[in-house]
Amino acid sequence: MLFILLFEIIFNFKIIQNNHVILPFKEYLKDCKLFEKQKNFTKLLLDNYLDYKIYSEIKISSPPKKLPLFINTNIKIFRIKFEEQISNFDFSKYDKYMPNESVTFVNISNQLNLEEFYFFGYSLINETIQLFQNENYKNEIEIKNIQLYSEIKKSSLNNNYLYSFAELGISFSKETNSQTNLLIELKNLGIINSNIITFKYKDNNEGDLIIGEYPHIYDNKNYDKNSLMTAYIIPNYGINNEIKIKMDKIYIRNEHINSDIYFENNILLLNYGLGIILSSEEYFNKILEIFFNKYIHLNICKINIEKRGLNNNYHIISCEKNQEFKINEFPSLYLFKEELDNIFELNYHDIFEEIDNIYYFLIIYFPFSNNNFELGKPFLKKYQMSYNIDMSTIHFYKNNNIIKNNNKEFLKAEKKNIIYLFNLIILFVILAFIYYKKINHKKRKLRKNELNETFKYSIQIDDIH
Repeated sequence: MLFILLFEIIFNFKIIQNNHVILPFKEYLKDCKLFEKQKNFTKLLLDNYLDYKIYSEIKISSPPKKLPLFINTNIKIFRIKFEEQISNFDFSKYDKYMPNESVTFVNISNQLNLEEFYFFGYSLINETIQLFQNENYKNEIEIKNIQLYSEIKKSSLNNNYLYSFAELGISFSKETNSQTNLLIELKNLGIINSNIITFKYKDNNEGDLIIGEYPHIYDNKNYDKNSLMTAYIIPNYGINNEIKIKMDKIYIRNEHINSDIYFENNILLLNYGLGIILSSEEYFNKILEIFFNKYIHLNICKINIEKRGLNNNYHIISCEKNQEFKINEFPSLYLFKEELDNIFELNYHDIFEEIDNIYYFLIIYFPFSNNNFELGKPFLKKYQMSYNIDMSTIHFYKNNNIIKNNNKEFLKAEKKNIIYLFNLIILFVILAFIYYKKINHKKRKLRKNELNETFKYSIQIDDIH
């Protein structure tokens, strides 16, 4: 009984720790060499960062096939698609998924006669997938009967398609079809506890998408619960898939006149599908006035216009790298939210990218935008955020976001955990020894009684004779 109880404690502890899944991701960028002949790096910048792609890997079906999994913040569903829709991506190191070869494939559209999905070019299927449950990317969990969309060709309704990649939509809208939303399905299956996501950049172009729990729960060595700040975002009930938050202050600091310049529009959009920052008109005009215009007059900086479609003109500022261009004097952009108890700063290190001795300003103005700041990778890489979709909240760990490993509190907690584990082991050994002694004592007593009974029985027989 003791061993069963200890096993249950350890097993349940493991389940509590593995209440999340992890998708390691990389960013997919077009090669600069493609644009070297034309020297059109503004086009490269916009191609790479306006439609910013990050991808992971996923194993699907049985036997499992490994496919690239693109994180697409412009959709809300989980689906598989054909190869030709992603250009210049190396598919050679991945498998192809064919439904007819999978023993776990089920076409729900056929079973339920869901003809409307065929009309839109998709069928609804059930499949088995595998996801990681720790940051070492070793512990995979097999999840059966996950529903997702599979792209079809309207000319054929059979399942002999070769699929090359999957797409995962992260929905921040409360009105989502749970049948095709991976987060809700994982929660319903008990794989995750909550619809919480965290994008964690490990370096400039790699990181982890963690789904299911807060960082201080699955990684209390590096995240402190007491430093978790919470703020409400503006709930999204419509078709737009965005994170919208109202800041208390958005401003820049003009060191020349020793004053702060505040902007009227305090609404921000956070977008992990964006590799740049889209500027409000108010900010763009002001930053031209107090910083860039003098360099434009000196022909050091210029405004490049990149067109997308008929009327979509993106204004991208580029500046030559030379001694006259004082990039370190660039006025930082500050964002303040009282509930998060932090002033977020974007300085010149964060919002300039050097390509071929040219500095490209990563805050880009688009005249036909909704005149809000839309913050992408430059902000979200620097400041790690978590989002609770059910509660419409955003979360940030203050004090430099992550606790350093040499922090005294961290070492204290580590020591406490080690002592606790050591005491648990000692207790287990003591209880096991007591249990062994008790069982051994009963055996000896039983054996002694058996010998006594045998002895008495022998005497009685001898007396009869």
